[in-house]
Amino acid sequence: AERRLKLQNQKKPKLLVVAGNHRRSESRFEGGAEEEIEIVYIDCDDAARTPSLTCDGLVCIPVPGSVNVLNPSSGELIRFPSGSDRVTGRYPSLFIDKKLWTIFPGFWSMGFGRDIVNRSYKVVRMFFYPAPYCEILDVEIGEWREVTPPPYKVEPKRKSAFVKGSVFWLECMTSDNVLALDLHTEEFRDVPFPPTTSRRNQLVNLKDRLALAIPYTDTNDQRINIWILDEQEETWSMTYSIGLAYSGVAYHQHWNVWFRPVAVCEQGFVYFHDNENRLFKYSPETNKVGCIATEICVVSDFVENVVSLRPSAGSQTSEYQSGFHYQDLIHSQDQLIHSQDHASQRAQKFVWIKLPIPSILLTALVSLFIFRYFA
Repeated sequence: AERRLKLQNQKKPKLLVVAGNHRRSESRFEGGAEEEIEIVYIDCDDAARTPSLTCDGLVCIPVPGSVNVLNPSSGELIRFPSGSDRVTGRYPSLFIDKKLWTIFPGFWSMGFGRDIVNRSYKVVRMFFYPAPYCEILDVEIGEWREVTPPPYKVEPKRKSAFVKGSVFWLECMTSDNVLALDLHTEEFRDVPFPPTTSRRNQLVNLKDRLALAIPYTDTNDQRINIWILDEQEETWSMTYSIGLAYSGVAYHQHWNVWFRPVAVCEQGFVYFHDNENRLFKYSPETNKVGCIATEICVVSDFVENVVSLRPSAGSQTSEYQSGFHYQDLIHSQDQLIHSQDHASQRAQKFVWIKLPIPSILLTALVSLFIFRYFA
């Protein structure tokens, strides 16, 4: 209960969502008070097709041949060449369930976060075949630099999480450990694991705490257990246990579905999404779950960030653009207009505001998303 209170006594949550044809679900949510959350939309196909990582409102989108970092708040984008994808042949696509797994280009294990001492943003990527290898890109400098590789393999098919200066990965296959990398010292360390596991575990940053969402299934029960790690990185506590079996959320093919919590609001409601592009709301008070949106591509939680991505003078290894004038990351102007026309036809509870970014093609749209559910 104490951990829940700490999580919910924070600012009103914002979610970063890829603009598209999603719609509010008609599901009714029992026992929920009226509340508001803010939704920030980015009109970006690659953010929907390609796994992305976020930190402080910045979005890192690795694509074949390059790594792109964009700031939806300022309308800036910077692109870095990523070189060859050395491990492409290790995991034949025939054996990869792309619905279940998060696959980065070249099957790299990737991370993105901020050095809290120097305040610089860094991209990390690792591979393990034929030999362990790790390199780090400092976004301000713009050059990849080889560092000491990790002590063991981490899962290349699931997202990492950034929390308070470190990136965290699940250990590959066994998931008996969590591996952390301090982005300032660039040293690895082990973090203990909760007393339970699943092949569908998801590491997340939940209100600046490391959390692990573990689906649990047996004959008569389906639920998500959300564990939170303490500040000393010693003890995990199961903070939420969300039952799905009688909520209308449960799946018949539960073996390939995962869930990621993204926000906890002041009223205590927990928002989470799945790999079926559905957004859910859970009330710990009533122990009820409701599907509040379908066909929605949730990227992560979101905070506004005024940091500039403009590279340092003399940098020749990056490409900087404002207004997101990057062909691979935008709709054409006609598509954008069509998208906005479509948006205007949505429910009146969506109020769209275009951010005042000059010459913007990849727009960031903000709406005030008001959920009203009645028993």
